[in-house]
Amino acid sequence: MRRPRISGTVKIMNQTVKDEILMREMLGDDGPLGADSAPDDATVDAALRAVRPKLARTLGRARRPLARVGVIDSPVGRLLVAESARGLLAVQFLDVAEAPDSLAAMRESFDVVEDPETAARIGREIGRYLKGDLQALNRPVDLSLVRSDFQRRALMRLRRAVPPGAVITYQALAAAVGAPSGQRAIGNTMATNPVPLYVPCHRVIRSDGTIGNYGGGEPRKIKLLRAEGFSVARDHRLPAGSVMGHLVTHIFCRPQCHAAMRADPAKSVIFANSRRAQSAGLRACKLCRPV
Repeated sequence: MRRPRISGTVKIMNQTVKDEILMREMLGDDGPLGADSAPDDATVDAALRAVRPKLARTLGRARRPLARVGVIDSPVGRLLVAESARGLLAVQFLDVAEAPDSLAAMRESFDVVEDPETAARIGREIGRYLKGDLQALNRPVDLSLVRSDFQRRALMRLRRAVPPGAVITYQALAAAVGAPSGQRAIGNTMATNPVPLYVPCHRVIRSDGTIGNYGGGEPRKIKLLRAEGFSVARDHRLPAGSVMGHLVTHIFCRPQCHAAMRADPAKSVIFANSRRAQSAGLRACKLCRPV
């Protein structure tokens, strides 16, 4: 006959009894302490040292991480920003009614505290970025507010593989994370990105060369792309001078080049121009000789 399993509650009760027995043994008494049987300070200190590690572990499990939040007026509008100990946690456009409520999501897992200084530092980074310092948004990010592994993979692939001055199509990004037909899922991921600008969802466009939608609105997307060197036309299409860059061979080509057309889209990005591609460490194709 199989023995029944001991439930988690019974295990906890047994451990509690063991802890009480250990404490009594260390205090040298099996019953309530009386005035004449009080242990000396050294014995009490020893007992406390014995139980302190377990108490610290218990309190550590109960304590939630902090999210430091603030509101800033930036060149791209009024923003709610938040940072955890692991990195930037949220950037929310406050004038977009349908934007995900980052504050409510944070309160599910974090203790939220106001921190204007942290917010001001993030605001200065965004200001430097829009003035031409394209490396200003390199601070670590915390994707704790992202709900699925697929979304997390897509956002991290985007951040690591698509540098300033480059874009990638929804289809190519989907292929890069192992879902070649997952353009719609990529679109949903970009729309719910909790850390726009720092995880650059504005760098994801449609396969036809138009910029597509953006959680902060198309005017903001155009402003961000222009800050990175793209001369977006009135029809919201990328300029003709864009070049294709291959992230494995580190070669960039004209879009009509046979080498570019044969390249794996999952390993390719589109640069605003040859100068942007060269600044990212790519060299010009010897067949089409892009300038």
